[in-house]
Amino acid sequence: MHNSEQKNILITGGTGFVGKAVIARLLAQPWVGRIYVLARPHRGRPASERVEQQLKTMFGADQAASFSDRIVAVAGDLTAPGMGIGADDLALLKSSCHQILHCGASTDFAASLTEARAINLDGTRYVLTVADELRRDGMLQRVDYVSTAYVAGTAGRVVNETDLDMGQGFLSPYEQSKFEAEKLIHSWTRDYPVTIHRPSIVVGQSYNGYTPHFKVLYWPLMILAREMAQFFVCNPNSYLDVVPVDYVADAIVALLPDPEAAGRTFLLTAGRGREIRVRQLLVDAMDLAQVKRKPIMPMWIFDFIRKVPPLARLLPNDFWAVVDMVEPYHGYLRGIKTRFNPDQTLKLLAKSGVKPPVWHSYKDKILQFCIDSRWGKKLPQPEYTYYTLPEVATQQA
Repeated sequence: MHNSEQKNILITGGTGFVGKAVIARLLAQPWVGRIYVLARPHRGRPASERVEQQLKTMFGADQAASFSDRIVAVAGDLTAPGMGIGADDLALLKSSCHQILHCGASTDFAASLTEARAINLDGTRYVLTVADELRRDGMLQRVDYVSTAYVAGTAGRVVNETDLDMGQGFLSPYEQSKFEAEKLIHSWTRDYPVTIHRPSIVVGQSYNGYTPHFKVLYWPLMILAREMAQFFVCNPNSYLDVVPVDYVADAIVALLPDPEAAGRTFLLTAGRGREIRVRQLLVDAMDLAQVKRKPIMPMWIFDFIRKVPPLARLLPNDFWAVVDMVEPYHGYLRGIKTRFNPDQTLKLLAKSGVKPPVWHSYKDKILQFCIDSRWGKKLPQPEYTYYTLPEVATQQA
C-alpha cells in the first residue's frame, strides 16, 4: 500500500491488555501510518515516557527504537472533557488523524456503577465529542469502539450482533456502564460511522498463554491450582464464552480498514456450540496443575447454606475468604443462559482468515503459562518475547 493510502489512528486504552495486542498487530499492517497513543501522565512521568517504556516492554529496546517515528504519545485523560488533550496535540490530530479506536475502559468488576460510568460512559462521550471536532475540522473518517458481549447481561437467550436493549438486567456495573455507552453511541447525532466490537471473556494468547493480569476466568483456575479451597461453588453445567486475546486483536485489526465493517456491530465471541462448560474448565485446571480433583458444590446448596447462619458457621473461614475474593464473578460461575450467535461477524472475518480457536486447542497454553509464571509473579522469559507474533498473524499483514 502506498503511503498516501495509509491511515493514522488514535487509540485509547493502548496501555491495556487488548490495546497492546492491537498495537503489536497494527505495526505489522502496511495500511497503518502513525499510531497516536492516548496516555495519562502519571506521578510526574510524562505520557511520552510511559509510552516509550511500554514499547520497550513489548518489543525490547532495539525494536522499540525502530517504532519511535510511528508511535506518538498524546497526553490525555479519558475522564476529562475533551479527553484532556491539549491544544497542540489536538491540532496535530486534526491535521493527521483518520480513525479512532476507543479501547480505554474500566474492567474492574468490583467498581461501583458511578466509578464504572466515569470511564466507560463519560469517557465514551468525551471520545465522541473529540471525534466530532476531528471530523468537522480535520480528516477523521471513522470511530471503532471496543465494548463487551456482556452488554447482553442477563438476557437469557441467544443474542445476535444487532441486539442491544432487550430489557435485560446486568451482573455488574461494568456490564451496565458498557451497555449505556453503546446506547449513547446509537443516540449520538454524527456524520461518521461508529463500529462496535464486542469481545466475550478474554484470556491470554492462544499460542503462548501470555497474559499480564489474572482476572475473571483466572480466579477459579488459581483457587483450584493452589488448592485454596476444599470444594468449588458453581453451576457445573453453565457455559462460559471464552476467546483468546490474539483472536480479539486479529479480528479488530482485520475489521478496522474494512469499509463493509463501518457502522456495524460485531460479536468477537466463541459463539453458541463453541463455549466451554464450567465443569470442564475446572477439571482442566486441576488436571494440569496435578492436584486432586475437588468436589463441586452446586449453587443452590451454597445459597441455602449462606442464608442459614448455623450451617454457614460449619464451613471454614478460608472457604468464606475465597468466596469473598471471587464475589464479583459469581454471576458467571452461577451460570447465565445468555449465549451468542456471531454468524455475521464470522462471515465478514472469513475474508481475512480470522476465526476463533476452540478452547481445547489452546487451553494447555493458557494454564501452563499460569503455572510457569507463578500467576504472573515471575515470567519465565523476557516480556517482549511474548509479543512476537506467530507466523499466521504476520502473514495476514
